[in-house]
Amino acid sequence: MPDYLITWIHLAAAITLIGGLIYSQFVLAPAARDTATDSRSWEVVRLAGRRFRTISWVSLIILILTGAYQMLNESGAARIETTWGVVLMLKLLLFVIAFGLLLIHDFIIDPYALPSKDTSPASASPTVSARADTLQKAVIAMTLAVLLVASYLSQI
Repeated sequence: MPDYLITWIHLAAAITLIGGLIYSQFVLAPAARDTATDSRSWEVVRLAGRRFRTISWVSLIILILTGAYQMLNESGAARIETTWGVVLMLKLLLFVIAFGLLLIHDFIIDPYALPSKDTSPASASPTVSARADTLQKAVIAMTLAVLLVASYLSQI
């Protein structure tokens, strides 16, 4: 497969992940908060979150595979001791942090889980909701930092 196609797939996966996170954080969730009395709006957020979770993890797997391919194809061992290698390690560190935060957000806190029978979706625990919101903002910050470092890396 041509290198430009691998790069395009890598960028498309990054766009999908970051764009979806930004949309859900700054468009979907605030719209649901504005209609807090309507439990259907929280149901829509929950369903959208569950669907996007699948898309985000597929995007992450694609990013890992295409990133590994690009790194190995870049004559990694010869360049790892250069400035390029140091910046690449910083990018990988930021990606691992974002990956870990998303793992905690999606599988430990799990804001998209089905509510128990005795609670309504709109009355979810405020602390869980606040933690999920903070984690999602941290993931967005980390992924944007990865983009910043990647853009610098392409200039070296």
